[in-house]
Amino acid sequence: MTSYAKRASLFEKSEQTWTVTPEALVRVRPGDGTQSLAWREVTEVRLGLEPSDVCRLSLTARGGRRWVIDNQHFVGIANFENRSASFGPFLLACVERVAALSPGAKARLGSSTASYWAQLILVAVMFVALIAVLILLPTSHSAASWIKAAVVVLSLPLLVQWVRSARPRRITLHVEAFRAALP
Repeated sequence: MTSYAKRASLFEKSEQTWTVTPEALVRVRPGDGTQSLAWREVTEVRLGLEPSDVCRLSLTARGGRRWVIDNQHFVGIANFENRSASFGPFLLACVERVAALSPGAKARLGSSTASYWAQLILVAVMFVALIAVLILLPTSHSAASWIKAAVVVLSLPLLVQWVRSARPRRITLHVEAFRAALP
């Protein structure tokens, strides 16, 4: 059995643990008991990737219940630990069990479609507003103005990287497809 543990925030006093069992994913929250999500109930597996190396596994079950688990462990205020070393094998074990017990489940990479397009539209509007401000405001064409413009231009590759990695797309429900997508 593969397990993964993390603390999500300041408000959690101890780590939650998820364990992949043959029939279900079992979550143990200290003080809150044990919950399980049967693999045969899973209708969608999604791996969301963010430029900041955050990997987010989302398992959606019949009836709309969703479990979301990421690879970031809360250590302290503004201090998170990347637990990809244990999250990767855990994620692949989850995909393997879903593929075996719920072969009709959909597999997806990236953000949800609605979230992706909303974020893309917001970024486009903000970028146009930034360009308008840079063009329309009077400036003395000082070094500071050129530095600001250079920062905007140099940040464009990060935007392109996000657009590519967050783009929602379907993949096959197979361990190798998810292994290839992991950073």
